[in-house]
Parts: sequence; C-alpha cells; structure tokens
Amino acid sequence: MAQSQNEERDMWYKATRKFMHGIVAGIQCAFPAKVIKYDNATHKADILPLANSSNGDTSAQYLDIPVSENCYIQDEILERLKPELAKVDAHVGSNLAEKLPKRRLMRAGVPVVAVVLDRDNDNWEGGRAVNNYVPNSSRLHDANDAIIIGVLGGDAKNG
Repeated sequence: MAQSQNEERDMWYKATRKFMHGIVAGIQCAFPAKVIKYDNATHKADILPLANSSNGDTSAQYLDIPVSENCYIQDEILERLKPELAKVDAHVGSNLAEKLPKRRLMRAGVPVVAVVLDRDNDNWEGGRAVNNYVPNSSRLHDANDAIIIGVLGGDAKNG
C-alpha cells in the first residue's frame, strides 16, 4: 500500500531528527562532575561525570584532568596566610586564623564544571603555556580533552 506524501514526509522528518540526535549525542561540550581525587601539586583531578547515560549506566571516570587556576589559587593564598595570621593572633590576641575556611575549596568530593576542548590537547604544555601545538590525533570534542573550570557550591566558612 502506498504511503501518502504527508506520511512519507513525517518519516523523513523523524529519521533526520534521530540522525541529528545521534551526531549531537556524541559531541561533548561541558558537564558537571564530582572530584574523586585531587593532586594539589600537579593541579590535576580524577573526576566522575554526574549525568548517567539514558539507560542509567554511570559514566566512566576521567583521569588526570587539568584544573584551572581559579579553582585552587584561593586555597594556596590562604595556606600561605595562615601562619602569618597565627602570628598576629598570638601577638594581639585575635582569632583571625580561625576565621579561615576549614577545608580547601578544590578537594575530593566537591562538584565541578568541566569543559571539553575542541581539539586533542595531548601536545599542549598546559598551565600558563601559550605554545602553539599540533594536535596528536584527529580527536574532536572528546572528554579526554576536558579541563575543570569551576568549583560549584561551598562557602567562605567551610570551603
């Protein structure tokens, strides 16, 4: 039995939308994640994306993800200030050092936002390096090329 033009158009429309969804589903841009492990010497973290797949499976962890300076610089500054504030406290009888956050802002267990770079960043030096580089592969929008750009939640008292 022949299909009407409207039914045929509807089938093409649905097929095209399904095809487009398949393409877009494979492109990684940004995602919320939980920090599983953080190395404050190398400023790299192992993270677990929070969104499950559509069938409920949890995502695999991403390892050695570079962390943007804005996520940890406050922790390093406060760590350097703590001994000096303790000296002031001892000298004038204040409790400034006690007012500092109890925990670091960037640490295991916190939620973060990770963005995925457009190209393979294996040959990029990272950090503050502004070197031009040739990508190591043709990888595009792959979570292996993620960086952490922000820590979510927290406050000045608890970190």
